[in-house]
Amino acid sequence: MVSGGRGKQFDDASDDEDGPARPGRKRRFSEFECPTCSAHNPMGDAFGNGDDVFCGYCGQSFVAIVDEDGALKLKET
Repeated sequence: MVSGGRGKQFDDASDDEDGPARPGRKRRFSEFECPTCSAHNPMGDAFGNGDDVFCGYCGQSFVAIVDEDGALKLKET
């Protein structure tokens, strides 16, 4: 329980071990922002860790790297 102010108590869901599993490296993305030109790039097919993507505006290509927390990083190729 966590104090919610004025004497109220709320359940703190962050302590639950039975919570939903995070996708981590298996997470898929349907869009990305180009780190080179900042253009928004919606993708028709979802992409994930190790996939090649390219910016439709500046033409730069990247390899998608997804860390254990499910965060996307793009490395220029």
